[in-house]
Amino acid sequence: MNKSMKAGALLVAGVFALSGCGSSDEGSEAASESSPSATPTPTPTLAVGQEQYTPAELETALAAILADRGMAGEIITQQDLAPMLEGAPDQLAGVVITPEQCDVLASADIAATLDSANMAMIMLSETDTLTIASHPSASIMDKQVQDNTRLLEDCAQFQMEAGGQVISAAVDSLDASTDGQTTQAFRTTITAAEQVTDTVQVSAVSGTTNVQVSMTGNLTTAAESEEAIAQAETIINEVLAELEK
Repeated sequence: MNKSMKAGALLVAGVFALSGCGSSDEGSEAASESSPSATPTPTPTLAVGQEQYTPAELETALAAILADRGMAGEIITQQDLAPMLEGAPDQLAGVVITPEQCDVLASADIAATLDSANMAMIMLSETDTLTIASHPSASIMDKQVQDNTRLLEDCAQFQMEAGGQVISAAVDSLDASTDGQTTQAFRTTITAAEQVTDTVQVSAVSGTTNVQVSMTGNLTTAAESEEAIAQAETIINEVLAELEK
């Protein structure tokens, strides 16, 4: 299997839980009318995400997580993440997605959407990540929650094709709960030839801020998914507690 193609597929899967860049303004308005789970505007009593966090504040929170867990990993900073995001569209160049309405997953400009965000990330393992993205306005996160709900309905199953290779993807909504205002969880199963890759993503939104844990591995059974979700919920709550300090 072409590694760049697989990376592109995983990148597309990340649209659901990270970027919130799936719809036009018109689509966002429609989702706002139909989605009862839209995140409320931050109030003066909001514990996390009243305003945008600085890169330094995000890095401090992640450093505390590493210390508390006895991990020696390094923090991937805003400066490190910027070139990775800028190169995201290149990974999807020439990829054809079907059905047609799901093509927005490949055409979405993730780098532009996150251009005003402050971000930091750590590797929890060789395959698992913890990412914090803090935006200038909570309305950006409102739109993300709405778009993710709509995309899950429209693109629960889709195919990607490039250079004669075809990858099938299926996205399922999972139950998860965190201390954030809104929690969304997804399992993405990507199949190419006989190779299957499962990724469970749990995303917690609070005001301006999104805390996401992504775990990749053999997570097809209910027990495996539940264990991954439980771990993600714990880690996310630890991050929210650090940001609240």
